[in-house]
Amino acid sequence: MRITDQAGDVSPDDLGVHPGRDWFTVLSGTVVLYLGERVIRVEAGQAASFSTMTPHALRSDRGPAEILIILNHNGKRSHLGT
Repeated sequence: MRITDQAGDVSPDDLGVHPGRDWFTVLSGTVVLYLGERVIRVEAGQAASFSTMTPHALRSDRGPAEILIILNHNGKRSHLGT
């Protein structure tokens, strides 16, 4: 997945919540993970995993980022609309 939305001010409306878990690793660039009240920078070669019942959003930092994301069944339905 390619992320081009830039990090910055994120409103509560930007944060999603749904059943499941997400796991991703950053292939290139840097991703900013907004996870509840926390803001976490995840750089190329690093990974993150979290419960998607915590409000969350992903943004890129200073340019596009590419991630490999693994979703469980609930996450797949929420993200892909299947």
